[in-house]
Amino acid sequence: MAKTRVGIIANLIKPGVALVLQGLMAAFEDAGVPVTLDHSAAEPLGRPEEGKDLKDVAEQVDVLVVLGGDGTILNVCGRLGACMKPLAAVNIGTLGFLTCVTAEDSARLVELLASGDYPVSHRSIIRARVLESDGEEKLDHIGLNEITISRGTISRLVHLETWINGEPLNIYSGDGLIISTPTGSTAYSLSAGGPIVEPNSDVFVLTPICPHSLSNRAIIVKDDNLIEIHAPEQRDQVFMTVDGGFVTEIRPEQRIEVSRADFDLPLVTMPDASFYGIVRQKLGWSGSTVVRNGEAK
Repeated sequence: MAKTRVGIIANLIKPGVALVLQGLMAAFEDAGVPVTLDHSAAEPLGRPEEGKDLKDVAEQVDVLVVLGGDGTILNVCGRLGACMKPLAAVNIGTLGFLTCVTAEDSARLVELLASGDYPVSHRSIIRARVLESDGEEKLDHIGLNEITISRGTISRLVHLETWINGEPLNIYSGDGLIISTPTGSTAYSLSAGGPIVEPNSDVFVLTPICPHSLSNRAIIVKDDNLIEIHAPEQRDQVFMTVDGGFVTEIRPEQRIEVSRADFDLPLVTMPDASFYGIVRQKLGWSGSTVVRNGEAK
């Protein structure tokens, strides 16, 4: 059986990433796993001549190992687009929602990838197209977590007309609207009061941000729907943000079409990993203590 070919990307802002990178390289070499380095990983190893552009690395490997955190994964996904390859993330810190191991457990990941038999969780990708009034496409952008349409720097209401498959849904008035994937349901959407959604659910979550009307609640819709949003003429600017990074202003004559992309992110997970276990850990869930006959049970 052919060896798994691995590419490595590193977030150099993370403290201690160079040391983790050196340990990973040594472990992959000991396991006989061929490694291709992104420019970000080649520099701290003192091998700049071996560094390649991210998309070139993706073309040459079976799995991309990302050293960083959830934010680093979002960045890599946005840059790869349809060139997506399975991602295995090593968190430099505590375990995140998307990373599969911490730096201290990275040897387990090396062993798993070297075996060629690793579980993958397919995560849906959200796509946003901004169209002019004549239907001409201004931009086409993808995200792993969410698309957010929100007000500018001045604290005034924005009004967002929303349709599902051409049928009016609501006019959201407030600070904005988040349209999230199941993966993104534990990110900004959760902070805005949206529900937690299991990763393999084929849905989008529409969560209003500080709605002006208390009747405006989050709603879950199938992700094979086409969601259209229009921000009519109003006093202040309206912006669209993708995964907290890419930002563009939305003008009144434009509309946004949100749909599921025609490709997913294959996210490598550890065999003993559990979404519910990560939720319990990250959110500190343990239930309440039951007291019976004066004793905690």
